This record gives sequence, structure tokens and C-alpha cells, in this order.
Amino acid sequence: MSLTRQEVLQHVEKAHALLKAKRYAELNPIITAIQDNLDILGFKYPKDNARYYRFFMLYIGVFEKVNMEVMHSYLEAIEQIGQALASDYEYICSYYKTCPESVYEKALQSYPYNEALHIHYALKLQIEKRYTEAITVLKYVLECYPATTEARFLLWEIETAQLDELVTSSEEADCYELLDLASATHNLGVLKGLQLDTRLDKKSKQLTYIQIAIWENRSVEIIEQWNSEWKSVELTDLTRNVLADYAKAFMIYELVPQILKAPQQPQFPQTDFSNFSEYKVYMKALINSGWQLAQHHYLLLGNAAYFYSNNKNAIEICLKRGLALNEKNPLLLNLKAMTLKSGNKNQEAGATYHEAFRNGLSMDNYLLYLIELNNRIESYQGVLDTVKQFHIRHTPTLKSLFFKARALFKMQRDDEALEILNEALQDFPLHSRSYAPWMYHYRMVINKRKRNYTQYFIDQQAEINYYVDGDDDYFNTTNLAVETIFEQGEYEECYKYAIYNHEQGKLAEELYPIFQWICFYDFLLEKPENLQDVTEANINQEPESFEDFRNNGLIYWMIDDHTAAAESLMTAASKAINKAIYLKLALNCAKEGFKNSLCLTICETIRKEVPEAREFNTDYTYAFILNDEHRHKEAYEALLGVLKSYPERTFFEFPKDYNYLLHILKNNAKELEDMSGYNKYISMLLSRENPIENQLREQQALAKSQSEEDLFLQHNLMENLTRLNFELSTEEQEELKKMKMRIKASHFA
Repeated sequence: MSLTRQEVLQHVEKAHALLKAKRYAELNPIITAIQDNLDILGFKYPKDNARYYRFFMLYIGVFEKVNMEVMHSYLEAIEQIGQALASDYEYICSYYKTCPESVYEKALQSYPYNEALHIHYALKLQIEKRYTEAITVLKYVLECYPATTEARFLLWEIETAQLDELVTSSEEADCYELLDLASATHNLGVLKGLQLDTRLDKKSKQLTYIQIAIWENRSVEIIEQWNSEWKSVELTDLTRNVLADYAKAFMIYELVPQILKAPQQPQFPQTDFSNFSEYKVYMKALINSGWQLAQHHYLLLGNAAYFYSNNKNAIEICLKRGLALNEKNPLLLNLKAMTLKSGNKNQEAGATYHEAFRNGLSMDNYLLYLIELNNRIESYQGVLDTVKQFHIRHTPTLKSLFFKARALFKMQRDDEALEILNEALQDFPLHSRSYAPWMYHYRMVINKRKRNYTQYFIDQQAEINYYVDGDDDYFNTTNLAVETIFEQGEYEECYKYAIYNHEQGKLAEELYPIFQWICFYDFLLEKPENLQDVTEANINQEPESFEDFRNNGLIYWMIDDHTAAAESLMTAASKAINKAIYLKLALNCAKEGFKNSLCLTICETIRKEVPEAREFNTDYTYAFILNDEHRHKEAYEALLGVLKSYPERTFFEFPKDYNYLLHILKNNAKELEDMSGYNKYISMLLSRENPIENQLREQQALAKSQSEEDLFLQHNLMENLTRLNFELSTEEQEELKKMKMRIKASHFA
């Protein structure tokens, strides 16, 4: 069947689609049709021919045993028509076990900056145990593309293999080659052996000692050793690089400028190679040019200035010189983006991050940027979505978990945030310049919301331990403690924090009403001389936030406007994390001002909106004020509820000298004509050792009205009055005398 050129091309496209879908059984008739009509493409359409040849190269790769000779012939056909692309070489070179050496030589010379081709070649050299050549190729890749993780892992693997070969060889290995390989692979066993190798010079031995210390000691010990020993001795450039990288890895950026010298100007080789031997010479020359090393130095020094000294001039110099060496260096572009972002130049920062990503910034770093960007614009769902993508590609880091927890916190999903924070603070090293202090801070706030104050204060101390007394972060944390301890009602402890921060000039402005109120409310706490008294002028006339209403409430309280104070505190409660605390504070204020109606409103608000916060004082106050307002039925029911809900407090801990609870129960029972209850509560009041006179007289009056014939009861009540030295009137004395005569006549005659 004859096909037109367009039909042949359609068959090729269909064949590609079937191959991609792995529907191999459907390919045979299409391939036959293409081959029967191949002449129609001729040599007039080289691109069309190339599409056909590429399909067959891909098709050959489907088979379990690849016919490399045939695949190579198709590549040569593509080369002959001048249509060879980097992707053609990448595909055939990926079969590094069988691909001919000549293909690599041609491909690498044609595409000297293609990292995939070089990695495939390194894999070929690895299986052929040509380790030295493989190491050169991979170092060249990393010189061009320092963020190529695959090349870095493969380099470590090959260097390890070469080191093992040298160590197990029967021939004596070069000690400096061993040192280079052991340093690159962090082989402590070999490094410890080299400490005893007399062939090494003094500076090289120093390198072995330092590397072993780095791997076996804690970071604080490394800092001490740098200051006491290593700082004063002459070190090799490699040793300085190792120490600088260690300092960067552990964020000890204050050491980096002390360790590194200014980088030398790179010596670039000429790119005029004409054969593969000359190309290998070029690769070695580029590795030794110092091009990437200089960029790395500027990056380390720039990071140190950014994360430690905040020396903007130093950052600018490092970026200018580093990017002058390689304007596409993704790590320097990343530092530039961070610097722009810290200056709130978000649009420029975003463009620079995108440029860094296009030029090789790892997906991990790019996603971390997107996380920070979403956080900055307060797109917290965006943060969670990006963190999810990051964790698909990378194990969780302290940074990624921090932003996830923070996003959940901002979305009021406290339980989920707390779970993340607990995991991170338990499983990661918590360096002082990491996200650990902030994570403790957020966990502290969540525990405050949950009223888990024990853990709150543990986290507060953990956060403070990261700060130096006098730092703004230190006072920010202790200011938060002022508010928290105040809410707990621990006024003396709150005073200690507040007065210290006040004396240092660091007490937050919005906390001064708390400090002033504590000094006003607890006269035992000394008021500092420079702490001014509040006046009506301190009132915020247009309050909006929780802090505004809380502070207004405390100020009104101090100037004796208890109504305005309680009302402001109630509004503050409606905006507070812990509503109950401020409702109870408002209740205390209204009680002190004898604002019964307002007290009832607050009590009813507590009962309705935060019933879990009810306790003896709130319920007793509610009943007490109902009684004062002569709402006897409601007061009586409320008092019975107090007896039922707090039996320990009401029956055993209530003052026995004058049990006011029983007293108002008795009065309300009388007002409601509940004579049984009235009698019961009078009897309970009389059970004390020294009953009160009016209570005895009430019992006497009740006995007369209800038990007129019970002479013994009436007699005994009047005798109690006499026994307790309560004076009887003349009429009462005469009545008692007649009562005795009647009892004698009736029972003892």
C-alpha cells in the first residue's frame, strides 16, 4: 500500500504514541507500512528521516537485550544527515554497559556542558573500574553544576571504591592520594591510620586531626578547638575549606570569616580542544582553575554576613564578585533572592528565585522558597500544599516542619500543629540559629490556649535558653510571660517579670496597664517611683483589639469606674483566647463596685458561654447576688445547686463562725414559705458550739408557731439563751417561769 509523505509522518507519530503507551503488539503493521514507504522521504527531508531513525532507536531499547550495533547504526544515520541532537546521544549513552567509547568521545566534545552525558560516561568508567577518569569527569560536572546531587552521590561512591582498592592493594599507596580520598569520603578508619603515617607533612597531618575531631566531637568543642588551637596554626586551603563547610553545615557562621581567606582569581583554560585527549586536559584544567571554589567561598562568606553579622555591605560585595564569576550560579542567586526578600523586595526576590531554579537550584530549595513566599503573603493553605510536595521529594527538615506547624497554627488547627511541633522538637538537633526557638514559642502559645500551663512554662524556659539576656527575643518571650502569669492570677510572680522588663526599658507598651494594675491591686507590691499613675487620659477612646479592651478595663478599674471597667473586660473576654479568665476578672471588678445587676449579667454569661469555667466562687457569687436582689426562688435554687455541686467546700471548708451560706439558705426558705427547709437550716446553724442569739430566738419563734404544745422544746431553747448569757426580758423571764410550773404540774406532780 502506497502512502504519501504526510501519511508516513502520521504513521511515525502514531508509532511514537503506541511505543510511549507500551502497546507493542500494535506496532508491527505500522512499522512495516513505514518501511515499505520510506523512499518517499528521501534525502530532501532530513528532519523527517531523523524522526523515523529516532523512533527506531527508542524501539530497539524496548527489548530486554538491546542490539547496540543496530542502535548505533541509527545514530550514525542521524549524524550523516546532520540532525544529531544532545538527546540522541543521551539516549544511546544511557546504555553505558554496551555503548561504545567512541560515542561518548564524540558526544562530550559536542556537548561539553551536558551533565547527563558526563554522568553516563562516569557510570561506564565505573563499571570498567577506571576510577581516576570517572572522578575527573564527575568533578568536572560539579565544577559546572555544583547543585547536581546525582553527580555528588556517584562521586562519593566511586571515590570510596578507589579508596578501598588502594587500601586492599598489596602495593604501597600514595599517602596524599589516600588523604584526598579519605577526606572526600569521610573515612575515619583511613584518616586515623594516616595520623601515624610519617610520609605526610605537618599541615596534611593537621587535616587528619581536624577531620576526625569534626566527626567525633560536638560543635561546641570544635569552636573551642578553633579558638584555642587551630586558629593560630598554618592550615592548608583544603583544611580551611573543610572547616568552613563544617561551620556552614552547623550554622556557626561567626567562624566562616575567620577561617576563609579571600579566594584567588580563577585561571580559566582555553576551550580550543580538537580531540578527546585535549578535552580531558581541558576538564582537568577547569577542575583546578578555582572557578567553582571561588564562587563557593563567596557563597560561604555571603551566607555568614546574611545569617550572622547582617553586614549588608559584605553581602553585596560577595554577590557582586561571585556572580561576576558565574552570573548563573544558582546558590548565589538564591542568596541574592533571600537578601532581596529580607529587604521586602518581594517581586524582585521572586524573579531571582525563579532564575536560580532555571539555572539548577534544586527542587528542594525552590520548594522551600515557595513555602516562605506563601507564608509571607499569608497563604497558609499554599504553605501546606507546598510542604506536602517538598516532603514527597525530601525527608522532612526542621524548616519544613516549622512552616507546616506555623500554617496549621495560623489556621487555628492547634491539635495538628502541636503534633508536628512535638515531632520536630523531639527528632531534630535544635541549634540556636535554627527554627527551634520559634517552634518552642508556637508550642508555648498553643499550650497557653489549652491552659496546659505546666508545659507552657517548660517551653518558655526552653525558648529563653536560646537567647542572651538583653536580646529583643529574650524580652519578647518574657513579655508574653507577663501576660500569661497575669491571667493565672499569680500577681507576685507576674510582678517579678514586669518590673525587670520595666527597669530594662523593655516592657511592652501594651503591658503597662497590667503592671500598673498589679501595683494598684496588691498594695504589698512596691510601685516603682518612675511608674506613673493612670488617669482618664490613658483610656483608649477607640478600642478595637483584645488588648485595647483589656487595658481599658484595668485603667477604669484603677480610677474607680467599676461599671466601665467590667464592661470593657467583658468585651475583652469576647475577643480573648481564654474567655473565662477575663469574665471572672470582670466579675471581681463588678463585685468590688457593688454592681449587682452587672454581676448577674457576667455570671449568666459564664454559665451560658463557658460553663466549663464555673466553680464555687462564680456559682456562690451568683446565688449571693440573687439573694441581695430579693430574687428568692432563683437564689434558693442556685444555693441548692452550690450545695450539690461543691459538697466538700460547702459542708467542710465553709467558715464555721458564721456560715453565711446556711444563713441565706434559711432566709430564702422562709421567704418561699418552705418551713421544712427553714427549720432544717435553723437546726444546722444551731449545731455549732456557740450559736448566735438571733438564730436561737428564730428557732424559739418557730417552735411556738409550729409546736405550741411541745413545752420541753420551748423550755430548752429559752434555757439555752440563759446558759449562753443572753439577757432575757422581764416578759421572757416570766414566760420561762410559767413554763417550768406547767412542766412540773403535768409531768412531775
